[in-house]
Order: sequence, then structure tokens, then C-alpha cells
Amino acid sequence: MGKAMRVSATIALGLLATAACTPAPPLHQVVEFDGDAVRIPFEEVSDGSVHFFTLVHHGKNVNFLVRTDGLGAQHAHLDACYACYRYKRGFVVEGEALVCIACRLEYLLEDEVWDYIGACAPISIHSSVEGDQLVIDESILVRAARYF
Repeated sequence: MGKAMRVSATIALGLLATAACTPAPPLHQVVEFDGDAVRIPFEEVSDGSVHFFTLVHHGKNVNFLVRTDGLGAQHAHLDACYACYRYKRGFVVEGEALVCIACRLEYLLEDEVWDYIGACAPISIHSSVEGDQLVIDESILVRAARYF
């Protein structure tokens, strides 16, 4: 094999390894747009837990979560934060806390507000309740795709 061929092979293997090792956002329960919004039955997200969802938009996983705080109110957040989103790791529930997988900061599930630690906090997104559904407008999730 000639020197040029070895260099080309080395570059190709390097690119392949880089592509294979690039983190991708996880895939959670997949949801789709229903008209101009994602609509989630309220009964599915009002049990006091954190529920993770994925909207696949133009081949990109846009991950978000819905949680119930200690007072029973629902909140929607991206499964990303301003500080660590580039790592595409998101959050995980460990015991009574939501934990950033990249930097390990914790947020108690019962807390009403999660933006008190700074840049590494789940990015809040607007949601509303329409009848028996939690609704997140399409425009919010489309704009959020830049974090994934």
C-alpha cells in the first residue's frame, strides 16, 4: 500500500471513529405533533414523577421532560441545560433528585424552581393545560432543537 493510500485510510478511520463516538441525545418515549403542538394526557404526567419524552424533528431528537413539583404543579423543561447541552447527555433521576449526567449537579424533585444553581439547570419551556392534556407549542420545541 502506498503512502497516500495509508494516509487516506488513516483519515477515514479517524473520521469513522469520531462519528461513532460523538454523543447523541438519548431516545425517550417518542411523541409527535398533534396539529401545532405536542399534547400529553395529563394523567400520564401528574403522578409526582419525572417523565422524559423525545420529539424527532428533522432527524434530531428534541428531548424534554415533564415533572410534578412538591405542590402538585406541572413543569416542562428541556432535557438539557445551558452549560452542558453540548455534551448531549441530559438528566437522569437518582433517588429524589434530577441529576445532570455531565456535571452531576442535583435538583430535588419536590422543589418548585430549578434555576437556582446557575447555568446548569434544566431549561424551562412553556407549557399549558388544555382540558385533560399538557400542551407544548410546536414553535417552542422547534426552537429548542438547537440544543440537541
